[in-house]
Amino acid sequence: MQRINTRMDKIKSYEDRIVRENRDGVSANDEDLDLDELMDEIEDEEFMSSYREKRMQEVSDHLRLVEKNVRNEGYGSLKVIEDESTLMKTVAKVPNAVVHFGLDKFAKCQYMDQKLNQVAEKYLTTMFLRTNVDQCPFLVSKLGIKVLPFVICYKNGQEVLRILGFSKLGNNPNSFPLDALVKLLRSNKVISAKYKDDETSSDSD
Repeated sequence: MQRINTRMDKIKSYEDRIVRENRDGVSANDEDLDLDELMDEIEDEEFMSSYREKRMQEVSDHLRLVEKNVRNEGYGSLKVIEDESTLMKTVAKVPNAVVHFGLDKFAKCQYMDQKLNQVAEKYLTTMFLRTNVDQCPFLVSKLGIKVLPFVICYKNGQEVLRILGFSKLGNNPNSFPLDALVKLLRSNKVISAKYKDDETSSDSD
């Protein structure tokens, strides 16, 4: 069993490397995996059978999680929460959360809402939340919110990323491409592209 697991890890490493090369256009180091050795492993029927079963189980588990999230947990769109106590409880109980603090009438907040909703529709294991700053005075004070839109990202209830205005998303003060937001969230492991085509539009409308 240990031998099979080691081989699975090698194949997964190779798969991840190919994904990175196709996604980023950058070649990874070849030293972490010998392709000839990999092909020898693939010839082992017992190994390949176990590997296929493990990968199919991973995909099946992921799809069940996505279905549960969309059906019961409010994933798949930008969810508006008006009460800051409910907001804090929601963030604390989900593995990944992106929270936009904004104002309904502020054009840049409307734009951020639009982009976050597009991401939420595609990445169904992260919860995307929206609240108005005038409805959460405690959090505004605690987080020191002074610039809008203000986006804060959490993993297991811990802050991992802040986006103030459109900073970190390009040089245009009034807009940003969707793929810039996706790449930033992905680089901080707030969203996962696993089992999902994560091609995004570079349109900045």
